[in-house]
Amino acid sequence: MESSINEDSSEAAVIASPEPDRLHRKRRLSKKEQKALKKQRLKTNNAVSESESTKQQSIIPNASDVASSKPLEKQKELVSEDEQENYLESYVPVPLLTSLETPSSPSTLGKWFPKAKAMKSSVDRTDFKEGAVLQSSLVLFYQYVVPQWSTKRVDELTAYISRIAQVRGIGGRIRIAPEGVNATVSCAGISSARAIRHFTLDLQQFDPKAFAKTDFKFVDHLPLDRHFKEVKLLPVQELVFYGISSKEAPLDKGGIHLEPSEYHEMLKKEDAVVIDVRNHYEAAIGRFDGQTKPKESGDKDSAADGNLGGKSGAEYLDPMMRKSTDFPSWLEKPETKKKLEGKTVLMYCTGGVRCERASAYLKTKMGNEVKGIYQLQGGIEKYLKEFPDGGHWQGKNYVFDKREAIGINNMEGDGGVVWKKQKAKMVKNNDVDTVCCVCASPWDRYIGKKKCYTCGVPVLMCDSCMSKKPDKVVGKELSVRCPLCVSENITVPASQAVPQHGKAATSVLKWGGGHAKQKKVMRHIKKKMGN
Repeated sequence: MESSINEDSSEAAVIASPEPDRLHRKRRLSKKEQKALKKQRLKTNNAVSESESTKQQSIIPNASDVASSKPLEKQKELVSEDEQENYLESYVPVPLLTSLETPSSPSTLGKWFPKAKAMKSSVDRTDFKEGAVLQSSLVLFYQYVVPQWSTKRVDELTAYISRIAQVRGIGGRIRIAPEGVNATVSCAGISSARAIRHFTLDLQQFDPKAFAKTDFKFVDHLPLDRHFKEVKLLPVQELVFYGISSKEAPLDKGGIHLEPSEYHEMLKKEDAVVIDVRNHYEAAIGRFDGQTKPKESGDKDSAADGNLGGKSGAEYLDPMMRKSTDFPSWLEKPETKKKLEGKTVLMYCTGGVRCERASAYLKTKMGNEVKGIYQLQGGIEKYLKEFPDGGHWQGKNYVFDKREAIGINNMEGDGGVVWKKQKAKMVKNNDVDTVCCVCASPWDRYIGKKKCYTCGVPVLMCDSCMSKKPDKVVGKELSVRCPLCVSENITVPASQAVPQHGKAATSVLKWGGGHAKQKKVMRHIKKKMGN
């Protein structure tokens, strides 16, 4: 989409001069003439778009064309029961691998994940017809298994998903461990909704017992550019790394799962606290704190409770984490324990998986000191589907897929180019106050893969500051820091294992979690002793 705009603007910048044709000379237009020409083209395109569509040849549109097409706005209805039945009837299983077959050999992901695999995804253009719209669908899920899979079983599942990827053309990220699977998977094409459901049926065919009750969260009718370009299979030891053993946090001793409607009601309790189990950079753009804000006269919940104009509901708690490994240390703080004692504890995360181990750990440490521990089934993703007006949710939900972040009545997400209309919405958005880390102007999108100079977590940087590349300018690096590093006065970058001056973050965003810094220090000490 962006490239096509650039091509149009460069083409519009040059036009034939009024001189005689035989000279074949061109001159550059002024900015004022360029704007006038652009407006004229837009008017002309709108006038002839309908007539042009009837003249088009039967071609397959590219991703940028489909991503901006208007028919998607009319097709956001949920998949009907009849469609679901058709998907089941048309299901053809991907054959399981036999012991005599050799699985395919996808490319690896380098030294960080030497056993990980990556394969290119594809778009199903079967039976494509003129006027049809190519779309994408997502499924988000996790599943813990008891007893755990053996190493052989994990390898078999990895090989089988590699085969599914070739047949279904799936994309996404799939973490596979002896304790289960955590995945975000996409399919694209004319029948993406059918293909993504067939993928889940393939998993149930592989292990009917393990995936029989899996909470698959489907998102359909998305633009084509929400489809992952490849699928990554990541073999890990834990689905979510907390740095705690299964004995300290047994999964069968976790919190009580509540459906979104039940969780919504529990958020109204005044003797409750709600813990955000996500990282702080996620919580910065959206969270469950609407229940603590003054109620308006049009609020049905507040009218029913007779609490108009006042504050009520569960107190919101943000552990201020950079990584999940920060959770145990936060829970050990005396001030944390004081806030939790005698309270009903609610927990939530993006899709639910991070709450499993966290709630179990909390129950082990403080189970007898709190009234109860509950977690949101399906996470924020499922809650926003049930409460399209947002309910008690404020702001946006940061997601780990091409949608980037989803909000109220915006399940397609923010992914893609930043348009002027979106900038205007950021200024008017009063639910959550977020700003650019450099210039402090209103901003709520994590784009450009900008990271905190000192700890490495994603930071909010507006497109204007991004064009100036402050993180690459000597002397201006400290302007690119996350709110945690600013408040904690962190000035030493994460790349320095042993700081010579200033203060370094106790936890940094590195593979392996928050213990990475301690490992670096030990290597530095051993190196000095060796010399």
